[in-house]
Amino acid sequence: MLDFLRNNIKRFAIVLWIAAAAFIIGGAYLFVRGPFTMGSNTAIEVGNTKISFQDYQKTYNNIYNFYVQMLTQLKGGNFSDDDLKKLNIKQKAIDILVERALLLQQAKKEGIKVSNEDVLRAIESNKAFYYNGKFSKEKYLALLKANNINPKDYEDSLKTALYIDKLKKRLFKDVKVSDKDVKSFFDKNYSKINLDFVSFDISSFKSKVKVDDEKLNKFYQKHKSDYRIPTMVKFEYIVVPLSYVKKKIKVTDNETEAFYNAHKDYFKVPLRIKVAHILISSKDNQTDSKLRKKADDVYKLLEDKKISFKEAAKKYSSDDYTRNVGGELGYVTKDMVIDEFWNNIIKLKRGEISKPFKTKFGYHIALVEDIKKPFVRPFKSVKDQIKDYLKTNKAKKVWFVEADKIFVKIRDSKESMKKAAKEFGLPFKETDYMSLKNPQTPFTAKMVQNALLSNKGALLGPDLSSAGYVIYKLTDKKPSYIPPFDKVKDKIKKDYIEKQAIKLALAQADNILKQIKASKSLKDVALAFKLKVETVKNLSKLMPTDKFPCSLKEDIMSRIFQKGKGYADKCQQGKKIYVFEVTDKIFDEKEFNKLKESIRNELISEKENEILEKFIDKLKKQTKIKINPKL
Repeated sequence: MLDFLRNNIKRFAIVLWIAAAAFIIGGAYLFVRGPFTMGSNTAIEVGNTKISFQDYQKTYNNIYNFYVQMLTQLKGGNFSDDDLKKLNIKQKAIDILVERALLLQQAKKEGIKVSNEDVLRAIESNKAFYYNGKFSKEKYLALLKANNINPKDYEDSLKTALYIDKLKKRLFKDVKVSDKDVKSFFDKNYSKINLDFVSFDISSFKSKVKVDDEKLNKFYQKHKSDYRIPTMVKFEYIVVPLSYVKKKIKVTDNETEAFYNAHKDYFKVPLRIKVAHILISSKDNQTDSKLRKKADDVYKLLEDKKISFKEAAKKYSSDDYTRNVGGELGYVTKDMVIDEFWNNIIKLKRGEISKPFKTKFGYHIALVEDIKKPFVRPFKSVKDQIKDYLKTNKAKKVWFVEADKIFVKIRDSKESMKKAAKEFGLPFKETDYMSLKNPQTPFTAKMVQNALLSNKGALLGPDLSSAGYVIYKLTDKKPSYIPPFDKVKDKIKKDYIEKQAIKLALAQADNILKQIKASKSLKDVALAFKLKVETVKNLSKLMPTDKFPCSLKEDIMSRIFQKGKGYADKCQQGKKIYVFEVTDKIFDEKEFNKLKESIRNELISEKENEILEKFIDKLKKQTKIKINPKL
């Protein structure tokens, strides 16, 4: 669900008006430690463009509110702070602002013009502002007001978006996708594969590995660097969690209620329908008429009350995820399911079963078990959540500053960290030795790297980690070294046997492949090696299966779908070796014609995104970007 949210941030242009020019690509920025000289109200500098804390906060709030609204719809309001933390909203806000500034600067540098008439045309052509089939100024202003958006801010943002749209048109003017490319993409990604395979455990070859000290020594000399003990560091530290700052923050009931009244849309819980379904989908290339007949037959059994819905789902449904729970999907909203499914279930009453209807997944029979009407969560039920959100926002603005005060106090007073921790009411902690490869919580690899570049006794931080801002002192550092053979002999022996067993297993796989290529079938070869042949049918590149674990390997799947029928190969997955042979490749011409244009648009979009990413990366390298550590 969180992946869905991460990938759909740009869906609501009105709620997230700033996202009109948002391209969430990521990147590294220059973080500057105090004294910070960007100006007290500057959050981000992108070349000569200064982005204020107010603009950052507005963008952050828009993204936050977008996610809150989506989580409210998807989970009925029952979501936690952890759900939001996983979405990394702060970085998304920074990325949006940085990349928008870069693209706007470039558009103006290239002489692109956007007039007030262009902005007016864009507003008047937006169907969100239509009433009775034409633009309504009243609806335009009302919709902005309902979303707490100032018209000037919206129009300025829209003007920026138009600059960027014109720049994108220049960048993408030569992007084309041929029919051959579309057909090739379908063939490699939407065709179905049938294959046979055998597998055997690598561990079964370990007993065949012969070991002596000479071989182990030779192995050790060749792989010495694998046994290197890295530089180890040890710290004492204080963590300044956000909760430490939040408890000092005050939020009044008036502020809380004002936020609720200004953002009621974010507390709307939409219509939710509790539904179960039976899916009849294609297996072994069944025709549409056969699927329809099967769906009708199942519906007739339900209509005649010869079987319960749960029993029918368990017996007939093709949906592996819901079949064993009687087809239960739970409560769904319009945004959670495809339109064809929603449009059919919304017509049903509580307890009613639908006639079979078709979607891209197959034929469905749906049972509506319960209906919950839409409502706005009352202020009392969300008061604490809003108050916490407002406290969090205020606390984040001063979080770094509070942590830096403690850092400066320790640095300037020369007092011990333990004493400072007691004075500020924070726990004092010490770590065991750790390396760059295996940092201990709350330390990050970047923090350990800072320590590796510092002298013993150095005071470092405040650096942000999952636990909060960390102020830490390097209390010891042990240099890297390679232990002598005798000290790691047992590990060397284990590694040697493991590698040799893999070689022997792969050699057997090569022997099997050699015989397949000598015009023998995999089934005949498997018989000679006393191996069981397993079959996978209708394997899709986009839908790997646990039955054939090699399907989880992107490179293997690419070769399978590229080479097609007759292709044989091996792969290692986990502790097993697999040898497989493609017995058939099915190109569905009807499905291709159905998907052709959507594939073309997808390929065009991919090419455009690739061009845009490279272009933004180039701009980032050419532009000095500073992020205020107070963020």
